[in-house]
This record gives sequence, C-alpha cells and structure tokens, in this order.
Amino acid sequence: MGIHSVAMTSALDADLRMACGMGYDELRRIPHLPPDSSHVLASAWSIANSFWKKFLPKESSKQDQACYAKFLVSNERSRTWQLRLNTSLDEELWGTWKQELYNFFYPKGVPLIDSLDSIFLSGKVGPGAAIGAVNGDFYSKIFASPLTCTSQGLVKHYESMVRRFPEWFSAESFRSQHLSAPRIVQGSRLSFVPKNDTISRSICVEPSLNMYYQLGLGQILTERLNRYFRINLETQPDRNAELAHRGSIDGSWSTIDLESASDTISYALIKEVLPSAVVTYLDLLRSPRTELKGEGIELHMISSMGNGYTFPLQTILFAAMVKAVYRCSGLQERVAVFGDDIVVLSTVRHRMLRLIELAGFIVNPAKSFFEGPFRESCGYDYFSGRNIRGVYVKSIDTLQDLFAVINACNRFTARTGLLLRTLVQLLADNVDRSCEIPPWEDPSGGIQLPYNMINSRRVSETTQGTVYSLYCFKARKIRIGEDKIYTSRRRKKILYNPSGLLLAFVSGMALSSGLPLRNEGHWKKKRRSCSSWNSFGSRTEFQLGFALRQWESAAYYNLFRV
Repeated sequence: MGIHSVAMTSALDADLRMACGMGYDELRRIPHLPPDSSHVLASAWSIANSFWKKFLPKESSKQDQACYAKFLVSNERSRTWQLRLNTSLDEELWGTWKQELYNFFYPKGVPLIDSLDSIFLSGKVGPGAAIGAVNGDFYSKIFASPLTCTSQGLVKHYESMVRRFPEWFSAESFRSQHLSAPRIVQGSRLSFVPKNDTISRSICVEPSLNMYYQLGLGQILTERLNRYFRINLETQPDRNAELAHRGSIDGSWSTIDLESASDTISYALIKEVLPSAVVTYLDLLRSPRTELKGEGIELHMISSMGNGYTFPLQTILFAAMVKAVYRCSGLQERVAVFGDDIVVLSTVRHRMLRLIELAGFIVNPAKSFFEGPFRESCGYDYFSGRNIRGVYVKSIDTLQDLFAVINACNRFTARTGLLLRTLVQLLADNVDRSCEIPPWEDPSGGIQLPYNMINSRRVSETTQGTVYSLYCFKARKIRIGEDKIYTSRRRKKILYNPSGLLLAFVSGMALSSGLPLRNEGHWKKKRRSCSSWNSFGSRTEFQLGFALRQWESAAYYNLFRV
C-alpha cells in the first residue's frame, strides 16, 4: 500500500494536538488517565495508547518467546498452588464458593454430567486446527483425517457410540479402513498466535477426538450457565458493559480483569473445589501434556486456551465466586461475568479480590478499575459514562485494512467528538473512494457513509434499491466431485467418504459449493443494492456508543470538511 505507519502517526499527532494541545508521544507518556481529566483529554489518551497497540509485527519470534516464558510461569504457578485459609472470613468465602459450585453441577441433587453419552451427543468441532486434521471443518476433521486422542477409553466410547448411528458407523468404518484406527497421542501441541506488539497469545492445539468431546461438555456447561447464573455467553458482554457504564458514573460497580486466567486454573484447585465426579470427566477429556518443538511439558493447569471447555469453565468458577461473595455479604445481586471479565458491586470488591487471591489467580492492575471515573469490561471503555474505546490498528498492508481503519476512526469520532480529520483524509487519499457502502456492511469492504453523502445514487431497475460497490471476501473452498474432494489451488486430495459427506450435508456443515477453508480466499469487488441504507443493523445505540446523527456528523467532518 502507498502509506506508511510514520505518516499515519504524524497525522494522528496533528489531530490530537488540535483537540487537546498534547501530541501522540506526550499522551503515551502518561501512565494512567488522571481522574480529573476532561472528556477530550481522556479520549485523546485512549486513542494514543490504543492505536498501534495491536499492530501485528512481520516477525513474531520475540513475542512468541515472551508468550512461552509467560506460559511456563503460569504452569509453574498452577503446580505450586496450595490452599491457605487464614481467617474465619476466608473459610466462609471458600466454603460458600464450593457450595455454589456443587449447586451448579448438581441441580436439585442430580448430576449435571451423568455420562459420556450426553457429552458425545452435544459434541461438535471448532473452526481451528486439531492434531491430525487436514482442515478445520466437521467433515475433514471427523471423516477424512486420522483421528487423534489421549485416551484409549475415550476411543472405545466413541466407537461404541457411532455404532448407534448406522450412517456414522459406515463413515467411521470407511475412514478407519483408509486412514487407520484412531491414534493415541500424549497431549496437545503448543502454538502461538499474534496478540499485540509485545507478546503473542498461546493456543494449545488439541487432539481431534478430545476436542469433539470437550466442545460437547462446553455446550452442556454453557446451557447450565444460562439457567443457573442467567449468563448467556452470546449477550453477556452487553450486560457487563451496562454495569461498567454505570460504575464509571457513580462508582457503584468495579471491573476486574485477571492475568492469564485460563492458564492459571490449577489442576490442584479444581480437585479441591469441584465434586470428584466432575473432575473425572474434566480429567478424561483434557490433555495432560503439551508439546513445543518436540519438547514435552506436563500441564499443571486443568486446561488451556484451545481446550473446548476452558471458557465456560472459567466463567463458571468466577461467576460462582461472585455469587458466593454476594451471599456472604447478604446480597442477592445478579452475577455479571464473561470469562475472566468480572463486574462486581464496589461495596464487596475487597472480598472478591480476597477470594480470587485464595484461588491462586492474579488481578491485572492495568485493566482492573475500582475507583475514579473509568471502567473497562468486554471491550467497552467508559469514562464518566461516555464510551472512549480507542482504535486498534492490526495491519495496513491491504486496501481492506485501510477501509477498516477509516471506518473505525469515524466511529471513534462519533463516540467521543474528537475529530481525526488529518488522519482520515490521509487514509482516504490512498483507497478506492468509489466504494461507498452502508454502515451495516463489513467495514473492510469500503467507506461507510450516510446516504446523503454518497456521490452515486443509482437505483437498481430490478430491486428498486440503491446500487453500490464494495469489496467482498470470497473464501476458498474444498471442491467436491463425484468421487473425489480436493483443494483447487494445490490439487491436494482429501479422502472421499460418502457416508461422512452425507452426515456433513444433513448437519448443515457442508454446502453443495464445497467445504470451507479457514482464512483462505481473496477480496473481489462486487455490486449490490439495498432498500434501507442508514442503519447499523441489530446494534443498539448503547452498543455503538453513539447515535446515527453523531456518526453522520463524524463522517462529514472527518472526510469532507477542509
């Protein structure tokens, strides 16, 4: 692309100086946002500290090494965890937490998880990699790849379960005949994915059968979360945001974030606080070891990121903590937890912090807020009730990257009122200005504009809707022929399993156009038409952080006002 990060930083610096009198570097040198800051200064500080924070480096060996060192520290911390109750309050908090967890896993005294059968029936595959899998889709992982597993007992259960379903049994028989029986492996494979400019994120690639069962258990736990704690993982971030918003206004709510929470759920802790029958299932489905470049590492955490039940499990643990703290304080407030994003009443935060400490977790002081006008939770940043969430640039290599930054900057202006005219116009000079798209379209597809600001207002003769051009991502797919399946670019053949393919079609996980290839494809310019332009779809004004009129003003002043 014809633009450089230095030019973008210089343009941002000019906008910030115009807004608050301080430049990019000056704002970056402020370690914490002062409580008496004006809204303008808070917004400027937010974007200065966020703008390049998640910019992905071309070479990530240093970030990977930092992540690996942190992973080892977390694993060692999990190994050395011991329960130390020093006061009667500690004993009360701990006992109440264990009782909440028992109530969760034994509704009305009946086990939530009563057999591997129910876990199998809820099983599924995720979109990511799995050991031995040739692709990330359901068909490729289960019916066209060598199956891998850490336990012969789990293999035997899988084989007995598929016998109940004739078509699945036929598919597994065909797969085994051509690719061998499921293979026993020692555990997962440690890998790293980009996170920000200082450190990567660790992901453990799980054996394929383990992952199928882990996600099945995760589904059971997710449904129980909704029933017991009223935590719906699809909508809970908005609930957390509402409370963080309120806390930034009156201080009634505190937001807590933890460091490496998923990697510090100690196996010893789990055996201490969960019923033994539950631990048995968790233990059977987990990977006891992981491997990096041939070096094996014994895992002292119950699971890691990459395990299919990690996220709902950690949500359960922290939700039960919050409920225990409320019960010990004589309160009946609704719990607000999403993973390790915790929102708790400020009046009981000290008890919550103590229970977190007893369980061996570490509070992230840079992302936890108890006093002052700032609160952060689930990607929402509030300062005195206003959303000042910054702009995070991950890449500027493609045209689509620049479109995404332009649209993110206009939304930031709509939320905060801080103009980014110099930066946005610099970016706009380096993109295809003919791609003017509605605000509900993919922000990587063009410049999102209000209807009254688009240059071309052609009407489709067939649909009577407004015609516009945008870039769409066309995913590559694995083609399906009469007796073969292959990827079009490398002509790499994949096992053609007729019964497995039928099951994939019936379950909706395969299409007549082929099987999806994850993160592979290209952008193509297309024409579309719509009858309703000025809308943000299902996103509410609260979720967006601005009203439609504010966004229209932001787009006008950033893109067109000289």
